Amino acid sequence: MTGSAAPCGYDRIAKERALGRVLITGAGGFLGAAIADALLAQNVDVTASDIGSVASRHDEMVACEVTDFERVDAVIAKGNFDTILHCGAVSGPMVMPDRPLDIWRINAGGTANVLEAARRHGVERVVICSTNEVYGDRSGRVDEATPPLTSTVYGASKLAGEEVMMGYVKEHGLDAIALRLSWIYGPGRQTPTTLERLLRNTLAGRSSDLAVPADSYTHYLHIEDAVQGVMRAATVKEPGARIFNITAGQGVAMAEIAEIVTGLHPGVAVTCAPAVPAARGISEIDISLAARDIGYRPRVPLSDGLAAWYTALKDEQAEK
Repeated sequence: MTGSAAPCGYDRIAKERALGRVLITGAGGFLGAAIADALLAQNVDVTASDIGSVASRHDEMVACEVTDFERVDAVIAKGNFDTILHCGAVSGPMVMPDRPLDIWRINAGGTANVLEAARRHGVERVVICSTNEVYGDRSGRVDEATPPLTSTVYGASKLAGEEVMMGYVKEHGLDAIALRLSWIYGPGRQTPTTLERLLRNTLAGRSSDLAVPADSYTHYLHIEDAVQGVMRAATVKEPGARIFNITAGQGVAMAEIAEIVTGLHPGVAVTCAPAVPAARGISEIDISLAARDIGYRPRVPLSDGLAAWYTALKDEQAEK
């Protein structure tokens, strides 16, 4: 799939290594589709893949279930890819809450399948989309050297993907990078999110009551910044590290989010649960390593991102 797509709003990123032929797994999902749009706008040779039943805005979607190694191997063998951007995964613990084994098979097993096929067929660079959920329930500041403390099967499955990636890097010489992404938001997201519920309620003139303490921290990442992080990891020539945090950095208290949302529609209330200082959560996910090694710096403040998403939802409603 080549050619020029409509502009996606992403600046062209100066490349240190050529992307060559690119395979995107999970290209029917929120992040994968946005990456495909960005690369097509730069006339990159892209193959988009996802499970056969997924709907996509890209015409040439290759059906590929990442848990099926024979299929993964066949797609990668045929494509002669230089770069694989592995977004094919369960995107959060809320997606399959009653199917923990499937979460493990898709996230941990699927990642191992992609890495093995990449090793067999000489892929030059693999980028794995992991999550900040590997840090678990803790407080204060974390960085890539902070010991993981997973508290969900989802987080554990993503951590397992990182660990098997490091095995392929160290034992088999595979060039791969894992990105610990925080919760991605913005127009086009399909899976449920608190932010979208707040925005839709506000747009409809309805108040929202959150069961989350007002002072608890959360970490959101705009889709444009997520794409930027993936593209920088894909194009850096010689990464100094193999695992990077790709987040907005500082955590945002729920009370601040409520204030931003109410500012979009004065008169509509968003209330939070009482503050619980002892359980505020992670205050900062340090991104200095990503800034130093791959040039990643978030560009979209949460206030701007929410305002743009609110406008997009309003336009969507007007078209119905």
